[in-house]
Amino acid sequence: MGFTRAEFLRILPAALNDQDAQISDHEALVGIDSGQLQIRISDQKYRKIASISLPYLEVDFSFTGLEQERIDQFMRFFDLRYQRGGG
Repeated sequence: MGFTRAEFLRILPAALNDQDAQISDHEALVGIDSGQLQIRISDQKYRKIASISLPYLEVDFSFTGLEQERIDQFMRFFDLRYQRGGG
């Protein structure tokens, strides 16, 4: 994801839609309905394009005990919170 760690962590509570969560610098454990989501967040990295250096994070989602429909619903909501507009 094209965010600094600080940006990602600032947006994360809203992206979790008030779900019960334990958030640290490298991980978030989230209770969703009767299941759980573990989000693992990499160290901040940089992608270089010519003289520009763009920050990004690798983010891994691991769902347990949730139906695919509920996972898809959660991810749509989550993705909307991290969208950036252009123009």
